[in-house]
Amino acid sequence: MKITLFCFALVSSFLCNSQSTTMIGNTQVDVDTVITGLDIPWEIIYGPDNYIWTTERKGIVSRINPTTGEKSVVLNLTSSVYQQSESGLLGMALHPNFTTTPEVFLAYTYGSFNTIRERFAKYTFNGNTLTNPVTLIEDISGNTTHIGARFQFLPDNTILVSTGDAQNTSYPQNLSSLSGKILRMNPDGSIPSDNPDATSYVYSFGHRNVQGICLAPNGLVYLSEHGASSDDEFQLLEQGRNYGWPNVEGFCDLSGEQTFCTANNVKEPLTVWTPTIAPSDMIWYENSNFPELDGKMLMTVLKDKKLIAVELSADGTEYISQNHYLTNQFGRLRDICVGQEKEIYLATNGASWSNTNPNTHSIIRLKISNSAGMNEENSIKLSVYPNPVADFLYVHMNKNLDNILAEITDYSGRTVASYNLENLNTPISLIKLVKGSYYLKLITQEGIQAMTRFIKN
Repeated sequence: MKITLFCFALVSSFLCNSQSTTMIGNTQVDVDTVITGLDIPWEIIYGPDNYIWTTERKGIVSRINPTTGEKSVVLNLTSSVYQQSESGLLGMALHPNFTTTPEVFLAYTYGSFNTIRERFAKYTFNGNTLTNPVTLIEDISGNTTHIGARFQFLPDNTILVSTGDAQNTSYPQNLSSLSGKILRMNPDGSIPSDNPDATSYVYSFGHRNVQGICLAPNGLVYLSEHGASSDDEFQLLEQGRNYGWPNVEGFCDLSGEQTFCTANNVKEPLTVWTPTIAPSDMIWYENSNFPELDGKMLMTVLKDKKLIAVELSADGTEYISQNHYLTNQFGRLRDICVGQEKEIYLATNGASWSNTNPNTHSIIRLKISNSAGMNEENSIKLSVYPNPVADFLYVHMNKNLDNILAEITDYSGRTVASYNLENLNTPISLIKLVKGSYYLKLITQEGIQAMTRFIKN
């Protein structure tokens, strides 16, 4: 990664003027630091007001101007939040109709070391301040780790929120406990009448520590969950299902696990990671100018310090593949959001789990470089068919161009074939290409580029 840095050692909320470029597959992106001097930014949301909303684990909620990096604190809960290790002020959600219903939902731990509890509360945004706190659910068993605390609104305006097992493995299988669960509530804190049990918040159970929830455009909800020493999980959420913990880790592949899974209707993950990587939050990303990430679930990773792009089947019910980017470039990545121009923001959480350097964390921005030849005036829109393809690939573009260089690369960026095309009337032969997923990149004599992906059967 090429970097030019003009950054002063500020611990307040000013813009750190850093400029860099890096490659994500074949796409060059500009990287800049929106803000530094944060202390474990846990949740970042690009709001409808075009500000980045963030929580800091010590108990601060802020709005950050993504252009200037100016930080405005809208709530200070440091005197109310119990913060140690992984506990503190964690998840946040904005009401889907925020412009007319300016409500902000927060999850945090409170109490003392021997009596840590978890609370979900709602505030009203009024005059650059969060006011009128309303407790929705509280007195949930907590701990210094395994807290969950990720929110997701559903289309019916009910809210999903995760809770960890609070380091007590008896909780996840106990339906009387709210720990180790995905809960579902109404915005006023009441229980939806169509929950699996109309008298309970419990929507699914058998969870260890879900730190990512994402509602995809296909209407399905996906989870990322921390395993113990093995089997971090990427899951598809189904109401009323048992996800197995602590009796099952990962797939139902051991004899004892198979017996438990059969008897208890356990939902297996779509994929797992062993050794563990510590997956955090996720977003669904669509941007045809960014083929490496387009139509993928993007997951931030803490322990392995990277961004993972997960590809799913067309109906979203099966795992296909994954690609890893930005490994060890920005430290631990806690959260991710997308701006109005499809730029990507990442919350960094330092180099180690122990937060050995407080007030040094950042929000960084990734944006496709102008030098990548993708500006709107000169861009060429590319499509291919059939896709998936067997032997011959046909190309269609929005401009009539001749003398084009066509390159086929694999997901690691390695060029596996190249062709000089006088025009696009002749199909590209892929008979010798092995099965797999590839990118087709077209480059004109003027340097204009376009890229798309395809699958070879």
